[in-house]
Amino acid sequence: MTATATESSAYHRTGAMVKSALGYGAYMGRNLNQLLLGDNDPSRCQAEDDINKLLTGYPRNHNYRVLKKKLFPSFRLYDRLRLVTRLYPDELESFLDVGCCRGFYVMDAAQRSHCRISVGIDIHEPFISTAGRVGQYLGIENANFHLASLGDVAEKPEAYGGPFQTVLLIGTYHYLFWGSFLSSTAYYSHREILARLYQICTDRLIISARLEVDRLPDGIREKAKQFSGEIAYSTEDFLENAEEFFQIYHVDYLGAYPLFVMHKKKP
Repeated sequence: MTATATESSAYHRTGAMVKSALGYGAYMGRNLNQLLLGDNDPSRCQAEDDINKLLTGYPRNHNYRVLKKKLFPSFRLYDRLRLVTRLYPDELESFLDVGCCRGFYVMDAAQRSHCRISVGIDIHEPFISTAGRVGQYLGIENANFHLASLGDVAEKPEAYGGPFQTVLLIGTYHYLFWGSFLSSTAYYSHREILARLYQICTDRLIISARLEVDRLPDGIREKAKQFSGEIAYSTEDFLENAEEFFQIYHVDYLGAYPLFVMHKKKP
């Protein structure tokens, strides 16, 4: 009997989750001694308690903690991190996270040996201030955070340290396309977004997104349906536009959403 596509997908996700759980256990085990032993300086403990209060809440797949001046992702974040980081270049030289949330990917990238600059942008000020506080506490000098949009960076990449070898866009694409309660800016065009991403990266774009109308959050889905027949929004439309700028590889899923690595085409 041949498994259906749904069964195969579920089997794949289950296997990936088991693999991630084993990896997370090993990751935490390697750091267990550091967590149990070492200094228990009260001022450090208080500083980290204060920071960790800011590092929980929505979106939960971005939650992490700071313990003894080290970053510890939640399991949900680790599960994503292991898939995303395997798509980095062998030598990650510069990095931009569009919609960086609390900055974990940015700080993780900044601590890799070849990375000269790692930048996060977001339009939600509490995310930027929290990420900046963590980076400053940990002394990660090559991690920078800006209250800025994709349009801001595309207009003047050098002002933010760009263009960037690797650009990350996880869970943010539909807000760029349709707008959000934080920003009325909406491109309503795959090509307009992809052209800006092409402009600010020199090597690759790593992206996972909700690319079907029926998978959008409720409010945005209702807005999209109002434009039915006027604006094309589907995985097929996205890929058709992306092919103008990038060589595209569908490598996995982050949860239910496709994960692509897209290599920049030469002009």
